[in-house]
Amino acid sequence: MTQAPWLSATLWAGFPPSLCSHTSRCAALRHGVTTLTEPFSRTPWRAHGSGLAIPCIVPAKNAHVPPEFTVVSPAGHTLGMLVYLEYRMPSEAVHRELLWLSAVVRCTDRAYRVPDRVGPMYYVGRVYGDTPLSLSAGSREWAAHKALARFHRHGNRIEVDAEDGTHVAFSWKPRGFTFSAPTRISTLQRGLGRVVSFRAQGRAQVQLATYRLEAFESEHAEWEGFKRRLLLPGVASHLKAFESVMHGPTEVPRRLDSLAPSPTPSLV
Repeated sequence: MTQAPWLSATLWAGFPPSLCSHTSRCAALRHGVTTLTEPFSRTPWRAHGSGLAIPCIVPAKNAHVPPEFTVVSPAGHTLGMLVYLEYRMPSEAVHRELLWLSAVVRCTDRAYRVPDRVGPMYYVGRVYGDTPLSLSAGSREWAAHKALARFHRHGNRIEVDAEDGTHVAFSWKPRGFTFSAPTRISTLQRGLGRVVSFRAQGRAQVQLATYRLEAFESEHAEWEGFKRRLLLPGVASHLKAFESVMHGPTEVPRRLDSLAPSPTPSLV
């Protein structure tokens, strides 16, 4: 089966989870949510769960990305993605996330030595999660804008209320048969004085789905592309189950660092 580019991007399980103790794992099984209290485990991070991914055609002029990046925009538009994920056992952490992948980008700042293999990647504009530690760790590891949020699920309807004032509600209905597909995605982020890239791959059981956006409100610039997106015929990917392996961050070196002269040896 030939895999559509947007589908390949949607079949992904997001951020590096924290390492949970035996006690917190038991709590996750009882309550479905874990309060994370331990530091991140060593890479690679492994995750299991389910979710929904909604592709969006975004006008490039409305995609807010760091100045070091250029939006990849054939015909003046780029691909964005709204992704809802539920991490379940045996993931290293059990929690929920909502991600807005606002554009496909390249790093075009000549101050950075971007390897040839670092081609177009997604820029993650905003992330919302329901565990404080995963947010702080994710901001440090990912250099991403992350905020705490309350997630309410009733059947196939999700409502997210974030502390930064963002409110999102949507529902979906799976359609057709389920098929297995490989998953792969790469992202590029800028923060804390560095550019970092991530990659993840795995496999998912996928169903096409129709969706309905019931409510949206946010004043943050990163969401501007979502507000101005072109309407698609309600097509999404329902991730019935996924398994993902995510590798640790790779820092893109600066040219000045790589070209800096070696210190002169002392003659004393």
